[in-house]
Amino acid sequence: MKPRYLVARSAGDLAAMETDDLVRTLARRAREVYQVAVGDSEKQSWRASIKTVVNVLLQAGLGDVMVLLEMSTLSSNARIDMLLVGSHPNTGELSAVAVENKQWSRLAFNPRTRRITHLGAGHEDSQHPVEQVWDYCWALERQVPMLRGALRGVANMHNASSTDIAKIMPPVSRLRPEIDDKRVRAFSSDADDRREFARFLSTVLSAENARHHVHRINHAHVRPTEEVMHAAYAAVRGRAVFPLLDEQRETVDKVLALVQDGFSANSKQVFIVTGGPGTGKTVLALELLGMLNGISSSAAHASGSAAFSAALRLHVTGRHGNIPDLFTYFNQHRHREPNHLNVLICDEAHRLRKTSNSRFDKPEQRSHIPQIHELIQAARVPVFLLDPNQVVRNDEIGSPEEIRQAALALGIPDEHIHHIPLQRQFRHSHCPEYVDWLEDLLGYGTNPRPWTYQGEFQLLRAETPQQMEDYLRAQIALHHSARITAGYCWDWTQKYLGGRLARDIRIGDWAWPWNAHKANRHRNIPDRTLWATDPNGFEQIGCIYTAQSFDWDYAGVIIGYDYTWSDNEWKSANNKDRATWGDDRHRLVRNIYRVLASRGKHGVVLHSTDPATRDLLLKLKVPPVQAALEALNRKHPGLTRSAPAAPVQEALPWWDING
Repeated sequence: MKPRYLVARSAGDLAAMETDDLVRTLARRAREVYQVAVGDSEKQSWRASIKTVVNVLLQAGLGDVMVLLEMSTLSSNARIDMLLVGSHPNTGELSAVAVENKQWSRLAFNPRTRRITHLGAGHEDSQHPVEQVWDYCWALERQVPMLRGALRGVANMHNASSTDIAKIMPPVSRLRPEIDDKRVRAFSSDADDRREFARFLSTVLSAENARHHVHRINHAHVRPTEEVMHAAYAAVRGRAVFPLLDEQRETVDKVLALVQDGFSANSKQVFIVTGGPGTGKTVLALELLGMLNGISSSAAHASGSAAFSAALRLHVTGRHGNIPDLFTYFNQHRHREPNHLNVLICDEAHRLRKTSNSRFDKPEQRSHIPQIHELIQAARVPVFLLDPNQVVRNDEIGSPEEIRQAALALGIPDEHIHHIPLQRQFRHSHCPEYVDWLEDLLGYGTNPRPWTYQGEFQLLRAETPQQMEDYLRAQIALHHSARITAGYCWDWTQKYLGGRLARDIRIGDWAWPWNAHKANRHRNIPDRTLWATDPNGFEQIGCIYTAQSFDWDYAGVIIGYDYTWSDNEWKSANNKDRATWGDDRHRLVRNIYRVLASRGKHGVVLHSTDPATRDLLLKLKVPPVQAALEALNRKHPGLTRSAPAAPVQEALPWWDING
């Protein structure tokens, strides 16, 4: 099992270690456990902060309490500085304290945004440390249910005076109503405050069974994060379902502050939130929508993805108004009155088009107004969430600069245009380096490099699509979700043949159908909008438009003739469909495979129809899927025999990609 922290030692043992030895140990473990290189600022933080907490533990007589350094939140690649583990002195049950260390002094508090400016660091703006440690506690509790009710948080402000802290500490309920001030505290550098810190720890911690509780935490089953679809029901009712961390919380705080300020039509603000695959853009969008509904502020979610919007509409049902009014398409906002909405959340904004016109519009209905202008004008605060490297068609224009220029053209001052990058990795939280490796493989940055990761995430190569299918079926038999997707390298039959889907994708003697345009309930075939979420979707191959915005436990990707490795570089095949690709086919096809190969949370299986490309994956030391399947069968005898067989199906047409 992958370690969930860098170092676990008693407070007494840490006190006895030389600080430089401890820092070197942590840096080495960071490379081993999290595959990250630690910078000088983080090393300095370790030097300055860790022993300030260790000393308080010793002062409280808690030298045998266990200290976990750089504990994973288990829901992203965010880390908790310190987790103090022992038993509660009154009950003897597991008790733990999460500690967020801050070297800040000279602080200012903005009550409108609830954010901190630490004046000694170039007026850098940051999340309130009490909120941050609360979010970390909440994230950890959601992942490890045994910690519920046993976890408390401390903001260790060891360079700040009690006067400094008083300036930034309103009643905790004004920070966020759900924060329990009995469970989260902040302590300054003042001697009296350090004694109060020691007293607080002694009331919630004892050293009894500390090592046993660390063993339990390290081996506890991690509860999977709620799937976006199942959590949306609660999100739109103003309930906080997702723990928002760091940049996500910054975005939500700023938007909510502007909404609650009662801004005027002349103070329009535009947010541009960028992030790669798995950085939580959609989670942020849904949580923001839920919070805005919770304060009765008019807000809507918009997307360019028919599949994603339809799936959200299906899973979000109940008493909160008209669901189609909550989950909309970009082109539905072309006729809105200016500032009709308070907030419009534009998810998947890389799919923005030049205009909202469709091929069904009559000449007199067509407009020359750019779609970005329509969306900005529709709401007082438009929020765009996008990944520029997910543009997959020639007529998709969503980019931070396009949105910024559109806002400027509409007279919005540059200081009212906010760009927030998301860095935390949520989908691949156990292996955040996978996306970097994938981008190097596909030619975004450096040359393809060997796969050296050793951990829970499974990157595998299949010599045949049948090997891929067998492995993914085995994972489904173990109650995991899985899908297979492919690039545009096969024809797409336009109608059912005898009530079946045509098996258009043929590789050797293996053949599968594309996903369907319309459902056939008698044969358990979902339509294109539900292919990603209906369990029967595994029996068809998905494409970029049915896969984008979704993820599964395991993803299989078939790389076709359109992107192959030859003469030490990637080459994309010619294609006559200039309406789709224009002159930029290579970049767009590369983006497609980047999206498809980043959908698997726990594992990805790659198969190329090109022998030279398969040889590249072999040379890069990507493990063979056959060996992984054999290992599964040894661990679960009879697994392959119990895996469901593919029904004989025959296919449906590719739908209108302009719809």
